[in-house]
Amino acid sequence: MIITRNAEINYLLQLLSCSLSGEDAEKNSAVDFDRLLKLAKNQQVYSAVLPALEKTEQLSEKQLEMWNNYRLSELKKTIAVDSERALICDELDRAEIKYMFLKGLIIRNYYPKTAMRQMSDNDILYDENKRDELCEIMKKRGYYVGASGGISDDFYKKPYCTFEFHRTLFNPEEEFCPEFNPWERATPEGEGSSRYVMTKEDNFVYTMGHMYKHYYCIDGCGIRFVCDIYLLKNSGDELDWDYINKTLEDFGILEFSNTVTALADSVFSKEKIPAEALSKEEKALLDFLFEGGVYGKSSYDIDSEIEKYGSRSKFLIHRVFPSKEDMKAEYRVLNEKPYLLPAYYGYRLIDKYKHNRKYMKRDLDALKNKK
Repeated sequence: MIITRNAEINYLLQLLSCSLSGEDAEKNSAVDFDRLLKLAKNQQVYSAVLPALEKTEQLSEKQLEMWNNYRLSELKKTIAVDSERALICDELDRAEIKYMFLKGLIIRNYYPKTAMRQMSDNDILYDENKRDELCEIMKKRGYYVGASGGISDDFYKKPYCTFEFHRTLFNPEEEFCPEFNPWERATPEGEGSSRYVMTKEDNFVYTMGHMYKHYYCIDGCGIRFVCDIYLLKNSGDELDWDYINKTLEDFGILEFSNTVTALADSVFSKEKIPAEALSKEEKALLDFLFEGGVYGKSSYDIDSEIEKYGSRSKFLIHRVFPSKEDMKAEYRVLNEKPYLLPAYYGYRLIDKYKHNRKYMKRDLDALKNKK
């Protein structure tokens, strides 16, 4: 266990370690449990740490009620989404659309209980040649198509369900885009199913690559990524480490991977390790993991968005009138009927206001508050 100068971080790390190992955590009178709850929420690990925390019998009745309310809310969501995902998979099987689970849908099975691994959405890789069939299935099930640009088609249905159907794993337009095709090594799940199963080696590689992308190329990442890596590495699976390390080296992230795995071993060590004893790289990573939430800093960086498009006015124009390429990616009908573009600009504006109003408000508030 790593010892930092922050009592809540220290205890969160101890609770995570004990919950994953099944051991009992020590009582700690130096901890502010309201701050601990806020930290666990930001890192999306409250369902993971609560089993160990409950055993210590330190929480007041009111505090325990708050923790349990969050856990029960998450459990309710998980049950509803699991049921919905099973129905969607049945439809994918009937339509013979190849698909493959990604990220939390795989990793949660490595936790002592799947409910301990919280998920904000469902990530699934699918055969993009069947995109029209997929969209038809999701629309019939009452889903709203939120985004179709980039590398995924994102579908939403209130109150809980978010499905990100990935066409590929890494975006060629982004800074980090290694060549990686998990279909080449995946195996069919079984007769009558269109689901394919990613190899354990490729899952480790992709999980590490996904963490690297968040850490260096997006807003950052949280301690849950380290939990995931630790469980994958220490699962008892017979992994081909020669393949894993060679692939990570080809990606240019082997050194990063070694830092992450070394930090994970220290976090979940039974020995108490002062943060000062970590390597420079491990210490920097640990500090960064707790600067924000599970996906790093949550603040919306309007400056980088404006810089991307060159000016405030160009940024606004792009938000209201995306490029023809982006519109064609989101509305496939425009590939065959480009003359409908003006009408779809109007349709998109109404559609986004109806379903994504909070993001429109976010942009306007950020512009208003920008000096």
